Amino acid sequence: MEKSICIFGDSTAWGAWDLEKGGWVNRLWFHVGKRSTDEDYIEVYNCSISGGTTDTILERFESEAKIRNATTLIFQTGGNDASYQATPDNFLVPVEKFKQNIEEIIKRARKITDSIIFTDLKNCDESKTMPVPWIDICYKNENIKKYSKIMEEICRKLDVLFLDVPDLANSEFEDGLHPNVAGHKKIFEVVRDFLIQQRLI
Repeated sequence: MEKSICIFGDSTAWGAWDLEKGGWVNRLWFHVGKRSTDEDYIEVYNCSISGGTTDTILERFESEAKIRNATTLIFQTGGNDASYQATPDNFLVPVEKFKQNIEEIIKRARKITDSIIFTDLKNCDESKTMPVPWIDICYKNENIKKYSKIMEEICRKLDVLFLDVPDLANSEFEDGLHPNVAGHKKIFEVVRDFLIQQRLI
């Protein structure tokens, strides 16, 4: 059976600022693309969008996953949900809505496949993200980690795989929010090793 991995996420999953290989998802595609036999054939689809949140994932992931015959779904999310505008409690996706969204994503994803993974990117370089230069939105490590912890707890409760990506160093960010080449390489290696451990690639 051919394997099809669909990744839904934000600009980090989309690949922003990896001008060498196009981001950690594209690096994953390069990795599985080197397999030499038909039995090892795996398709990797990057279905991520800049600015993506759990709201935007819910709006579209089912149809996109089904048309690609997804056998594994990976969701990298939480960072944009945890950002805020104007006041520190004005989150892009409020905490309770975020919890509901994660649970609903899992519920719908299970109608497509049992192979479901959530992953995070739980830090930024706050010296450059309060706010980010291109829009009046703030990203704070405390909030990002809080949303990541919520996601991890829900995954544990509902028996869904959760991949905790180690914090990136400030030197591994391009603009304080998006990983640079070194950051994307680090994320790719963590994801690759996890998928090998789970026998998904």
